Amino acid sequence: MFREYTKALFKRVDTRQLMQFKPPTLPQRIYTKTLHIDNVHYGNFCNEVDWPAGDQLHPLYLQMLSLPLQMQCLLDKQSPFPLLGLIHAANCISVVNECDISEAFECRVRFNDVRPHQRGWEVDVMLEAWQHGQLVYRAISSYLVKVKAVHVAPRAVHNESHEECDTQQKALISEITVPSNTGRRYAKLSGDFNPIHITAISAKAFGFKKPIAHGMWTLARAVSAFVSHHSGSNLLHLKDVECRFKKPVFLPSDIHIHQHCVTDNSALVDVTNFDETLTHVEIKLSF
Repeated sequence: MFREYTKALFKRVDTRQLMQFKPPTLPQRIYTKTLHIDNVHYGNFCNEVDWPAGDQLHPLYLQMLSLPLQMQCLLDKQSPFPLLGLIHAANCISVVNECDISEAFECRVRFNDVRPHQRGWEVDVMLEAWQHGQLVYRAISSYLVKVKAVHVAPRAVHNESHEECDTQQKALISEITVPSNTGRRYAKLSGDFNPIHITAISAKAFGFKKPIAHGMWTLARAVSAFVSHHSGSNLLHLKDVECRFKKPVFLPSDIHIHQHCVTDNSALVDVTNFDETLTHVEIKLSF
């Protein structure tokens, strides 16, 4: 996706829409592509995120494959949002029906929603994947557009489920050492060569003291850790993955993955730093 990032460098954005009280107008175009899963590539992805062998497609894989479509959507000429500088804030992924990895996926990506945020605007880009005319997968990526606008933003949204369970004891399910080349490895798989993930020099150019891990890599590793921890149970078949990205994972570093509030149909998972003073990602899983 070098071409898309090059376009992003030269994209001119009419920021007047972002400065108004009302939400900016979202382009209506739908970007489509037929995706075929390459077994070798998928195997490399599973190895990278430590996904256990099984019949279920990793719930984040289609989201990763659709990234070029998402980039095209964000680069739409009628989009008022700058691609560079967007902050990946959250994800909501639903496996609506069983996905057959041997069959093609008809993917459609479009802007879905925009709402005020205390630091600007939060915009959603939605992916829907279809097989044989049936919706099988939906993923919504939320991005924060930082701007000093005149709109009155609501208070920050808190994950009430996590707050309700704060008093319950968490169980450490995985300790992961994240090496310095993690960003480059995942970039080769995903095509996401955002400079903040690649080298210390390129990351510093965008205001980071060190390169940071892709949020989707961190989320994928956490989901894999949970499924591996519950291997052999019905928790293996995930239906929904919801997350909020809190703090970046600087490279290299060590992270801890905890689970809590595990029930018959849901669980909460947190990714923290090694001494557990910072939370990187808050996740809710449904099965």
